Amino acid sequence: MRRDLLIIAAAILVVVAVAAVGCLSSGIARADILSVSTDKDLYHSNEVMKISIDITASGTLNNTLLKIEGIEDRYGNLRLTREIAANLSPGTNQFSEDFRLPSCSHCAGLDAGSYFVNVTIEKDGMVMDSASRQVQIEQ
Repeated sequence: MRRDLLIIAAAILVVVAVAAVGCLSSGIARADILSVSTDKDLYHSNEVMKISIDITASGTLNNTLLKIEGIEDRYGNLRLTREIAANLSPGTNQFSEDFRLPSCSHCAGLDAGSYFVNVTIEKDGMVMDSASRQVQIEQ
């Protein structure tokens, strides 16, 4: 009899634990990058690039980090870097950033061509989502 009660109690405990984990994991807010766009596809040396980013959040996410990086020169240096501390609210969150592009010259390590702008959203050091946008840079 006691053994049966012990088995039933253990089974109930397992069911409660699984339900608690399910409730906790479904309550964690998520963030996804909906789009990364630029005002143009083709840029020239020293122009200003306007980048627009739309992020959707399933709940409130404070202390998130939006990283914008890209335009890697031939030496491996990123010419475009920016980190934005963001508090996301449920629904769509819009961000807009302006960047002055570097001089495009062979001597500076930045030849005319295609380059990527990479956007990452992080929370507590964990990447939640990332997206890229390709642009052309000419002299």
